[in-house]
This record gives sequence, C-alpha cells and structure tokens, in this order.
Amino acid sequence: MARGELKTIKFQMMLSESEAKTLDEWAEHHGFKSRAEVIRRMCQLALLTDERASSIARKLRNLDFLATRFLKQVETAKTGFSNKRSRMTDRLAESAEFYSEEIFDQIGEINIDLDLILGTTLEMRSRRPLDEVVDQLRQDRIRIQETSEAFRVARQNKREERKRLQGVDFVELQNRMEAIIRRSPDLDLAQQAAHEEVNRWLDSAKAKKEEIEKREQERDVYLAERRKQQAARTQDESDGDV
Repeated sequence: MARGELKTIKFQMMLSESEAKTLDEWAEHHGFKSRAEVIRRMCQLALLTDERASSIARKLRNLDFLATRFLKQVETAKTGFSNKRSRMTDRLAESAEFYSEEIFDQIGEINIDLDLILGTTLEMRSRRPLDEVVDQLRQDRIRIQETSEAFRVARQNKREERKRLQGVDFVELQNRMEAIIRRSPDLDLAQQAAHEEVNRWLDSAKAKKEEIEKREQERDVYLAERRKQQAARTQDESDGDV
C-alpha cells in the first residue's frame, strides 16, 4: 500500500443497521468524517497487523522459552547461594527470586494480550461466517480474562505466602534434624531432641521475621521522608521559578 496513492477503485458494501450504527458511533468518537475513511483505515491496519502476526507469534514463543530458562537459572543460583549462607546471600537470593517472578508475570500478561490479538488476526483469515467469528472471539476474551484473573490470584497468594514465611529457613531445619538423628543413640531420644530443636528453630524464625519486619518499617519511614524532602525541594524550585 503506497502512501499518497490515489483512490480510484470503487466497490459496493452492504451493512446491517446495527453494523452501520456501531461504525458511525465509533467514527464520531474518534473524529473520523465518513464511513469510507473508517473502513479504509481499519482495512489498512488489519493488513499491517496480519503482516506482522507470524513474526509476533514466533518472537512470543521465543520470549516464553527464554523467560522459562531464566527462571530456572535463578532457581539454580538460589540453590547455589544456599550452600554459602549469609545475610547478604539470603537477601540477594530472595531479591532475585522476587524480581524473576515479577518479570515472568509481566511476560505472562503480555502473552495473554498478544494471544488475543493473534487470535483476532487468525480469525480475519478465516472464511467462517462473521457471527461465528465474533462469538469465538468473545469466548476467547472471556477465557483469557479468566486466565488472567487466575494468574493474579496465584501471584497474590504467593506474595502472601512469602510474606508469612519471611525469615523461615527450611534448609537449616532439615540440617538440624539430620544432625540430631545422627547424634542420638536411639530414635526415642531423637524424637524428644528433635521436638525441642523444632521449638528452638521456630523461636529463631520468629526472631528473624521480627527483625526483617523492623528493617522494612525503618526502610519505609526513611523512603517516606526522602520522598517528602524531594517534594519540598521540587516545590521550592517551582516557587523560585515563579
């Protein structure tokens, strides 16, 4: 489609009353002056979208594959950090896991949106009756919205679980239990010692959680004060410009 090319070919097109009404309302809302202008624009954009659809689908598959590999690498790195435990490595591992989940979630949401666009493009190529196509697209939209909501709920549940288990180190507990069982002369003594060790581990986990929450509260107060100071400086600069 060459830019500036003269429009010299005419053809007749029939619309139902509801289609014409919808088209006119859309044209008025977006500032188009005629049905012909709207239909020409939609056809041009649809053809451009169709031209890029296969490339988008291919890149989307590659992105999904790379995101999955990235998440696995982060999990591997976190496992490696656990063998060299320190407060710094713990925080690095937790941050890496958090951001990798966020990246993966964003890619998933983009995937959903592009899947809907690609579905629309594929249906444009179909010879099925328009009513069937519209109904299929409506069902796809509902399905995608339900999937998106399920992902949102799953992400929220995971965040709540991570918040609830802050400071909990299950690897440390496992190592403690193994050491107790190995040292105990029999399983009855091991059971009693393990019970006491679990209580000590829980107390330690609670103390760590309280320490983390305290640091987070101090950080939030500090950041709030920084934002307040920044807003005051911005206001002073604005007043000075006036």
